[in-house]
Amino acid sequence: MDELEDFKDKETMNFRPDGVQALFHLVLGIIFFFGAALTFAGLASALCSYLAFGEMVPLSEMGGLMEGLKAYPIILKIFVFLSSSLPLIAAALLACIFIKATPTQFLSLEWPKNGTWFALSIVFVIVCLPLMGVMLEANKLIDFTQWPELYNWLQLQENTNNGMYEAMIGEKNAVSFITSIVFMALMPAIAEEIFFRGFLMNTLNGLFKNMHVAIIVSALLFGVIHLQFMKFIPMFFLAVVFGYAAYWSGSIWTSIIAHFLNNALAVGQLYFITDGDYTKAMEEGTNVPILASGILIAIATALFVYIHKHSTTKTENFYV
Repeated sequence: MDELEDFKDKETMNFRPDGVQALFHLVLGIIFFFGAALTFAGLASALCSYLAFGEMVPLSEMGGLMEGLKAYPIILKIFVFLSSSLPLIAAALLACIFIKATPTQFLSLEWPKNGTWFALSIVFVIVCLPLMGVMLEANKLIDFTQWPELYNWLQLQENTNNGMYEAMIGEKNAVSFITSIVFMALMPAIAEEIFFRGFLMNTLNGLFKNMHVAIIVSALLFGVIHLQFMKFIPMFFLAVVFGYAAYWSGSIWTSIIAHFLNNALAVGQLYFITDGDYTKAMEEGTNVPILASGILIAIATALFVYIHKHSTTKTENFYV
């Protein structure tokens, strides 16, 4: 009788998937992502081509469509949101539905119990931002030119992404700035944190039984999926920061705020400092003096240790 009661308890409340099931959920989420990406890319192609040109362009002509949409910045922003951000959210939610998990718990969408985490995350991001230039310089130490075909492909991806970001800025007016904040800063922050720090990081934690490993692996995948390997180290570092913000606060809302702040500052830099030049915006931070960089690293490290020691609310593991 007692065994039956224990079984019922496990069935209703306490049963959690093991590592094998975590791996299955991970593969499932990735499949959902690619499926959603294909579906929403088709939707984006049809809708945005109709809005811009009055006719629907098929998915097979998406490359040419994106080039044509550069003349319509707001529509291009909608296109990128539909084809890039929305699939991440859809994949995470579909995975939750399939594995019968509550999205607020599984994706760590519950509001943090301590509001000071928002302030700490914001301070940490601001302190670390000047270091991005130093890390960009470190990234340049990787000599991709020794692999000519790879280097040419990476350069093509870099130029394509830079050109897209510059085109999305468009004319410098209030409407353009507000839509850029929404579609280039806010929506990517929400979508990427839901998928990478919500679904992916928690699933990897179930697989590896170690949140630190999960944070590192999810940060690596975050850098890879952006296809911007000339900026891989800075992007990886920021992803690690976002990962620990989500883990220690027990909520991805802290990492969403931190991610949004980073994106919004980049958008502001494009509008008000570098005149829409994305490459110049990325290189502006390289002018940080060595002494200043050392001080910033020391401050960031001290803040990191302080947060770690005083962290009492960590993300709960859905898996056992």
